Amino acid sequence: AVADVARSAIGRRIDWVSLLALAACRLALEDAGLDPARLAPARTALGLGSAWGNLRETTVFLDRLFARGAGNPLLFPNLVFNAPLSYASIELGITGPTAMVAAQEASGEAAIAWGADVIEDDAADVCLAGGAEELGPVVHQVLRETGVTTSGVPRPLDPAADGACLGEGAAVLVLEPLARARARGAKVYARLSASSGRAVPAPVHGWPRDPAPVAETLRPLVRDADLVMAAASGNPALDALEAAALTAAFGERRVLVTSVRGTIGDFGAVGALAAAAAVLAVDSGLVPPTLGLVPPARAGLDVVVGRARRAPVRVAVVDGLARGGFCCPLRLEAA
Repeated sequence: AVADVARSAIGRRIDWVSLLALAACRLALEDAGLDPARLAPARTALGLGSAWGNLRETTVFLDRLFARGAGNPLLFPNLVFNAPLSYASIELGITGPTAMVAAQEASGEAAIAWGADVIEDDAADVCLAGGAEELGPVVHQVLRETGVTTSGVPRPLDPAADGACLGEGAAVLVLEPLARARARGAKVYARLSASSGRAVPAPVHGWPRDPAPVAETLRPLVRDADLVMAAASGNPALDALEAAALTAAFGERRVLVTSVRGTIGDFGAVGALAAAAAVLAVDSGLVPPTLGLVPPARAGLDVVVGRARRAPVRVAVVDGLARGGFCCPLRLEAA
């Protein structure tokens, strides 16, 4: 899909993260059986999440600016943070509500929660919601030098883990009223039944030290959950916080837990990919494993490891956590 977009007229002039976003939108529409040309522009919405935006071309532009005193003006339009949103909405003809969301590691979840609100408020009939992120040398260097990234393999929820591994990618979900989707004969993978956006006490650039407020945010969403897609990445502070919060939120219940970050890395939009994996788990009953983890997991959690596990998943919760204390879990149910 990315290659197809790259060969198109718009693809030859836009940046990599915008290519990823547009390709993800097109794949989502195709899977949903929706033709972009037949969408009602003003009743179609688009929400994308990203923590960093266009990293590569920003670096090129600033290098030239500082070295020569003038940046390349042809690159500048791509450097605007909402460029992926703008390019995708123009290419797809979307004139309804749009939002580019930046919420650190929970950017993908926050964009999906925004999209759910748009549909709930009847501001659109269809909303494309997800996120896109690209790797860049500057952020990789900064996070490596500050000890955030792993020295080896990322090991989410492993007590021996020493850091996360950066990644890139994009995923977009099609959100629409359930009755509308069924009326047009669409395949309904799952129902987004609840989300929660809440700030809990935390250092500006760090993780909450007290798991209790995080557990309080999660508790009503995981009360009968069969699966939690964890935010754990192998970052010791994050993983310890989340393991304690999940244990408190679960109470006496045993709930399956997994994290996609051992497979695809950690980045601002990764929650959109975690949501897509959760949707597929609800639909298929196949839970992907957490790669890198060598059992036992933190806090004795029942983490899926080794290979995918067959299990009935009626309710899945995507745990969105970000530095600075932002919590944005999503609850997905069988339709």
